[in-house]
Amino acid sequence: MFPDVAALQSAILSRNPTEFVSHYIFEPIPFAFASDMEVWVSWKTLLARGLDVDPHDIVLTGSAAIGFSLNPYKHFSAFSNESDIDCGVISPYHFDLAWRHLRQLRPSWLSLPSASRRAIERHRTNYVFTGTIATDSILPILPFGAIWQGALETMAGQIPTEGRDVKLRIYKDYDALRQYQAFNIGNLRAKILSDTEEQTAIATEG
Repeated sequence: MFPDVAALQSAILSRNPTEFVSHYIFEPIPFAFASDMEVWVSWKTLLARGLDVDPHDIVLTGSAAIGFSLNPYKHFSAFSNESDIDCGVISPYHFDLAWRHLRQLRPSWLSLPSASRRAIERHRTNYVFTGTIATDSILPILPFGAIWQGALETMAGQIPTEGRDVKLRIYKDYDALRQYQAFNIGNLRAKILSDTEEQTAIATEG
């Protein structure tokens, strides 16, 4: 999709963050699927069946989507053999079910593993406000956790995700996914501009 980091940065700077999400995350075949529409559709159809959602509501994000990480702290690292598959699942049903369950768990949070407690706290203070639930550390305690974990184990044997970790985030709707990704793109854009100004200042002083 992008031949190098410079081309990616140029696209980030030239497009509005929400437009960037549409052009490079929502619409294209994800980078990890090497432009093979048949493999991509078959893959997400199998995953969707296991998660009990519609295949249309499966969206890849991150380096698996565009070839480079969009995490500001990973310095645009390229998709590699060690990269995870970050997958957005748009499902208001599963979002509401998960959030209701997490609220009901509140009195017993202290008995959960520390990673799960920290994850729940992040949801309380940040994720849920943006219509997002990151299942990384809490999938085992969700009502549908065992079923979804089985689906992930199935995907570990499918092309092209053999042996990779498929990580799921639930979004309440498409607007939540768009806004979450656009927020990150906006941060990246600001960082690119800041770094450019800093480099220009250093060059001028030199």
